[in-house]
Amino acid sequence: MEIPYTVRPRPDTGLANPKLGIWLFLASEVMLFGGLFAGYIFMRLGAEPWMWPHGWLNVPVGTFNTFVLIASSVTVILSWESLKMRKYKAFRSWLAATWLCGLAFLTIKLSYEWPAKFHHFGAYVQKDAAHKYEALLGNENQGDVKGHETRKGYSRLFIGGHLDMENDKFAMASASVPYVQEATLDAVLAFGKDETNPTTQAALFSRRDTMLKHLVVRDEDIAALKAPNLEHEKKAAILHRMNTISLHAVDAENAKPYDADNDKAHFLPREQILISQLGLKDNPNVHVVKSVESGKDEHHFIVDKRDLISGHGPLVPKLNTYLACYFMITGLHGLHVLGGCIVFIYFWLPIKGGSKLFHTNPQQLCNRIEVSGLFWHLVDLIWIFVFPLFYLL
Repeated sequence: MEIPYTVRPRPDTGLANPKLGIWLFLASEVMLFGGLFAGYIFMRLGAEPWMWPHGWLNVPVGTFNTFVLIASSVTVILSWESLKMRKYKAFRSWLAATWLCGLAFLTIKLSYEWPAKFHHFGAYVQKDAAHKYEALLGNENQGDVKGHETRKGYSRLFIGGHLDMENDKFAMASASVPYVQEATLDAVLAFGKDETNPTTQAALFSRRDTMLKHLVVRDEDIAALKAPNLEHEKKAAILHRMNTISLHAVDAENAKPYDADNDKAHFLPREQILISQLGLKDNPNVHVVKSVESGKDEHHFIVDKRDLISGHGPLVPKLNTYLACYFMITGLHGLHVLGGCIVFIYFWLPIKGGSKLFHTNPQQLCNRIEVSGLFWHLVDLIWIFVFPLFYLL
């Protein structure tokens, strides 16, 4: 039994059911992304000009991705036209070019653009400690990006840069761990020490291990520390790379009650962050410092964790509102691109509901490509708004 009006237009609307359905769906998509864009714009307008990040995104890569999506909009039209002219090979070729462009867009986004944010360090300095990092914050010029004076009393508090990821692959993880006060460390070490019941004490020790592990979890280093006949120098180097480590937690098979006085020496909290290269040079929140020795913008500087506001680390959504909006909107858009690619690949494959339909009902296949093409054009149009809002403005 054939479903009515899947090919022929309805007499009341003048549209076939699939086309009517896709237009209703596209209307809901416009409302969804319209609300997200409006919320982003209002949050940005309400922020101080110098507080909103600039230069955090790679404009050339974003531009290239924009042209990739625009090209895919052209190829899907050519695929549809080839199908209307009953050119089967041309239809499959142009459709393949469409979903290949979509996958190329996602590959660039997920393998290059997003991971780059995870290797950039960002932190907000506490106001009472801002004077220590004046050369990095750039508050000597209390103006926004256009040179206008900002409200009296406001200060740039953001520091961004690169860590020494080549020599220390745990540098970002260690830098992201909050500062642990000595009193907190004492309390954790003494946790459960006064409990006399062996069963209860074991449970408390297990909880204490969990409390310690939230400070740092390095599977590779823990495995290395368990290695037999490990040289003292290598052990010291491993411990230095780790933010905190309990030798008791490592040697679990020889578990014994904690001795707060002795075990405290086994904790090596990394209280400072070494930033070896200032990044994000186009960011007005970052004042690039030239090295006295080399004259290049590679001056190493040290940031004390005690001077930072919690939440520092890689450029991920928790760092600030801008990144939360960026990852949410581009991630949602990426899911739409992935969905479109899956549909196009399905229609491209020589299966019953795909390109084989050309030999039995070419008009229905043509309608399917037209409907999916309308969705694809909306996906491209959404990116046309995302690109200038996030990359250029």
